[in-house]
Amino acid sequence: MTRVAVINFSEKVYNLAVDKIGNYHRGLGDDVYNGKWQPLFLRDWDKFYFSVIFTSDIPRLIRAVNHVRLWGKDVEIGGPAATFMARFIEKETGVAPHQGLDPRFEHVKGEYRATFTSRGCVRKCPWCGVKDVEPEMIEYDEFPLAPMILDNSILSTSWEHQQLVVNKLLNYRGPIDINSGFDVRVFEEKHFGLYGRLNLTCWRFAFDSMDVEHDVRRVAAMMTAHGLDRHHVTFYCLIGFGGTTPEECLYRLTTVIKLGMNPYPMRFFPLNRTDRAYVPPGWTARLLSKMHTYFQTPRLWMADSWDNFGSEKQRESDPVPVPTAGRSTTTAASWPWTIPKS
Repeated sequence: MTRVAVINFSEKVYNLAVDKIGNYHRGLGDDVYNGKWQPLFLRDWDKFYFSVIFTSDIPRLIRAVNHVRLWGKDVEIGGPAATFMARFIEKETGVAPHQGLDPRFEHVKGEYRATFTSRGCVRKCPWCGVKDVEPEMIEYDEFPLAPMILDNSILSTSWEHQQLVVNKLLNYRGPIDINSGFDVRVFEEKHFGLYGRLNLTCWRFAFDSMDVEHDVRRVAAMMTAHGLDRHHVTFYCLIGFGGTTPEECLYRLTTVIKLGMNPYPMRFFPLNRTDRAYVPPGWTARLLSKMHTYFQTPRLWMADSWDNFGSEKQRESDPVPVPTAGRSTTTAASWPWTIPKS
């Protein structure tokens, strides 16, 4: 019996890969540890898997991998961030990470907190890493039922597949979160009718660029016509991506509010950096922090104007701290999912 340690190096979010790899080895009769990196406890284990979702967690991962290699142990590395920065990780550790989907673990049965019914996305957006991790669209007829659906673009799948997914999820008792949301460009009444059969925690859409404004307004009107408002519908808005101005991002966020929906600012971080200090031309770190803080907090934008928020006048009357750093779920490197590839 082999003692296998499967470590989630992006501990703040659920890591589906870690659970799948653990179940895979349990099926082989191995002794499995799933959890945090604990070097003193794990010294005598035989094989190590390290899965990393966020590129900002890579420095810690590298230190751990080098630690384990000094012990002479077998090591595998994977996760979205490992795909994005594979060469860097190999240079620093001597271990080549697995890139993309790993067929060993893609269809491991079990009970999970999240599931995929499809892989890939047809959009290939420049700020997104899905095209690197999942370059092709794949539909799965069989998938575990779970409260969170992580498909990157479920509306890119066939209508027959979407019907299959909903009919299967009706057997899940509890709220369902279609976490990556619906593509506003193709969302129609038939989609509302289909997915409205589920007990959705939230209807999620994105207003990441100005070219989708017409569809954002159209879908927001559809939601309003069905009696839904900001308590039920969120539009994610990308901020801080190179080439976009603060004025454009502010327009998208405020437009969502005017349409009666909930905005969520998603700060862009490059997929080839291990820090969270990126500030694009035309922006400042303070402005990014202010925009992220203000628009992700309804009590702030409902109570005070954007111009007044964080001003000297406001700090004197009602000090609200403006953090200098924030965590975002803008890119694939920071989404709350992972692909099992280690």
